[in-house]
Amino acid sequence: MEGLLLSTFISLYSERMRAFRLTALLIPLLVLSSCSLYNDYGQEITYIIPEGSHYSTHEFFTYVSDDTLSFSFRFDESAIYDIGSDQSDINKLFGFAEGSAQNIHTWSARFGWRWYNDQLEILAYAYIDGVRESELLGTLEIGESGTGTITSEDDRYIFTYEDATVVIPKTTPFHSSKKFLSYPYFGGNIAAQHEVTVWATLLP
Repeated sequence: MEGLLLSTFISLYSERMRAFRLTALLIPLLVLSSCSLYNDYGQEITYIIPEGSHYSTHEFFTYVSDDTLSFSFRFDESAIYDIGSDQSDINKLFGFAEGSAQNIHTWSARFGWRWYNDQLEILAYAYIDGVRESELLGTLEIGESGTGTITSEDDRYIFTYEDATVVIPKTTPFHSSKKFLSYPYFGGNIAAQHEVTVWATLLP
């Protein structure tokens, strides 16, 4: 009887130790995966917005501490669409929410894009203390690459796209060392009418 109890105890103890070791191995992997985009400087990542969806794949809730975010991007023919009276709505490309991921509609700066007037427009897009602001930066040819930069200062967001610069003032000074990354998003009000593919590379 004692031998059976001892054998059972050893078996249970071994199973618990295996589970503990597995957990100890998984935790660092989960931490690293949550920061994967932050570590992938220079690597082009493909983002896919499925038909009928707003959000893209590769959604990582990670942040950077730099005040400047630079990236290159390109689109294929899937950036061409027709949504009627909502055609002027601005889709989101890349950027950040400042201070908290929940600040996306309070304090944030992103590049926007839309197929409008038979061309792919690139825009500066920001929320300043809850008020939305946007301004046209330029256009991008299908299949070609563009490069953009967003800088956050205490009193303004600075957007640079190719040779164009747009400054959006912060009516209330605000600045945080944490910038939570925001990824490609379709809309506006209307979800993607077909699958949309965006390629983006985070630059050091």
